[in-house]
Amino acid sequence: MAVPSYKILLVDDDKAFLAMIIAVLRMMNNRLTIETARSGKECLQKVKSFSPNLVFLDIGMEGMNGLVTLRFIKSMNKTTLVYFLSGHSEKDIKEAVGMVPVDGFFTKTQFLNILKSKQSIDEVLKEGKANS
Repeated sequence: MAVPSYKILLVDDDKAFLAMIIAVLRMMNNRLTIETARSGKECLQKVKSFSPNLVFLDIGMEGMNGLVTLRFIKSMNKTTLVYFLSGHSEKDIKEAVGMVPVDGFFTKTQFLNILKSKQSIDEVLKEGKANS
């Protein structure tokens, strides 16, 4: 059975965090196409030009936060999977998630640990969906 390929957009204002995630994703699967954005505005530009099928989106960014950005992403393409990432507690994320139709979420620490322990993006997404 063929391994599905993903076009992933990582959105976070922390450049070092983005670099860590990219490194771990590259070790996991070489069939991933990865782009990054460091703001909500840049994210929306990349959604238009890159057409990702999966977005990992920081909730707490300056300017256009993840909650607002998600609404725009889903209005552009309802089938794009969006998973929130946050440095806040799981309780705080769950409160934010209750306001918008997100596909799943992770704390940033949890996300890194899950990425390192799973064999595929599909396994990671199942963990994030279980959180929501």
